[in-house]
Formats: sequence, C-alpha cells, structure tokens
Amino acid sequence: MSKRWPSSVDRAQREVLPLNLSLYHAAREYPGGAKAIAALFGLNPTTLQHRLSPTHEPHRIDLDSFEAVLGATQDDRILDSVGEVAGGAIWIRPDDCHGESSFDLIQLIGVLHDQLGEMLGSVCETTRDGIVDDRERAELRKRARQLMQAVLALEAAAVNVGDEDDG
Repeated sequence: MSKRWPSSVDRAQREVLPLNLSLYHAAREYPGGAKAIAALFGLNPTTLQHRLSPTHEPHRIDLDSFEAVLGATQDDRILDSVGEVAGGAIWIRPDDCHGESSFDLIQLIGVLHDQLGEMLGSVCETTRDGIVDDRERAELRKRARQLMQAVLALEAAAVNVGDEDDG
C-alpha cells in the first residue's frame, strides 16, 4: 500500500466514505453538479452547494437535500454510507437481480467469482505483514460488503429466473 495519505477520491474507491463525503462526491460527479441537482428538485443551488461542502461547517445536509442528491445521482457510495451508519446494512438494487435466463445467472456467478478473487487477494496483501491498519480494515470491509451484495443479487436472480414469462 502507498505511504501517502489518500485523498477522499482515493478513499471512495477503496472504502466506504462518511455520508457527507459520499453525498459531496456524488453531487460533484453528477453532470452539471449540485446546481443541476438543485434545478431538478427546486432547491436553491447555492444553499445546496454549501450544505454539501465538506469544508463549510455552518451548513449541514438536510433531508430534502439528501433526497435530491440520492434521487438524482442514484450513487452507490451514498447507499454504502447509509448502510455503514445503519450498522453495516447491505443493499441491492432489484433491477440488477433479474435472472431471465441461465446465461444471466452465469454472468452473475462470474461477477461473484471476480469479487471473491479480489477479496482473497486483498486479504492476502493486507495480512502479509501481520499488521492491519485502519485503512486496510476499511478496504476489507468494503470488499466484503460488495461480495455479500453480489451473493444477494445472485440469490434474488436465481429465485426470479423465468418470472418475466409468468406475466
């Protein structure tokens, strides 16, 4: 692992961010940014930008702003952050779990296999020196969460195979 302290962008790829940072990054990466989100939901764009800013302490995110950012971006990092706040809850999108054929299930098994391989490689790398620091622990938690999400998606898809034909 790199010895430099990771930026929040680096951290977002490796671990679950605090909710305020996941909201900030989701809005920042949305086409048009926070201003576009504010326009979609009828919010004041300056106020929304201030509420999302991790360095602007007087303003905090409110429920309407939270709903606007999540509704517009559908960003997985926000859902991961909420899951972390809720004690490690795991989420899946029902739309990602439609197994209409055996081929769909094989593709989901492939994703699961890849994520399991990444998890095992990460565990190997992390424990090699016998010390697991907070950053490594956070990365392992995120990989484990992604692996469990893939298992849940596979289960839901397997149960739903052929349901499209019943209607």
